[in-house]
Amino acid sequence: MDAKLIVTSRDLTGSPNARRMRRAGFIPGVIYSDGGKAREVSLPKHAFEQMLHHHAGEQMMLTIELDGKEVSVLLKEVQHDVMTGGTEHVDLQEVAMNKKLRVSIAVELVGDASGVKNQGGVLDHLLHHVEIECLPGDILEKIEVDVSDLKLGDMLTAKDIPLDASKYEMVTAGDVGVASVSAPRVGEALEEGAEEATAPEVINEKNAEEAE
Repeated sequence: MDAKLIVTSRDLTGSPNARRMRRAGFIPGVIYSDGGKAREVSLPKHAFEQMLHHHAGEQMMLTIELDGKEVSVLLKEVQHDVMTGGTEHVDLQEVAMNKKLRVSIAVELVGDASGVKNQGGVLDHLLHHVEIECLPGDILEKIEVDVSDLKLGDMLTAKDIPLDASKYEMVTAGDVGVASVSAPRVGEALEEGAEEATAPEVINEKNAEEAE
């Protein structure tokens, strides 16, 4: 948990105040806590977006400094402007470092599947996130899954994902497919065949002489 931001409490709420805050280089946010009152805060826009840029997912642990006190929070949700992609609002959840959380972690496929490389199959990435339970300090940025051994017709499921059982518990059902290698779809195969059939014949100088 190496990300740290200095945030400030805010009393003014509502859309006009939020717009003024964004123009001044800050992002409106809310910190939720179990059994406590939600706190309205503002975050430095540039520092926050730089932090997101260097992280694979948007669900991560942060150490924030609020009113001179360090607080451990989970970044739960980031709302983006649909036109510009800029950050509009941030939801944070205060957490206890000794209490397990349920979080969604990105799944990244690595390696060249045997069924694609040697058998002409198509790799399908079926599940892009899995839910796990772990302590806040053990939250992963992403989970890399090696698909090198997948042959044509094979499927890798959630239960096949290698996790340290002493730290992580898979919440996603074990039989849910994560990646598979399938035969090319009929439409794709026909299209490839049509391209080969209609490919123009290249007539070189030697062929031209023979034709004469």
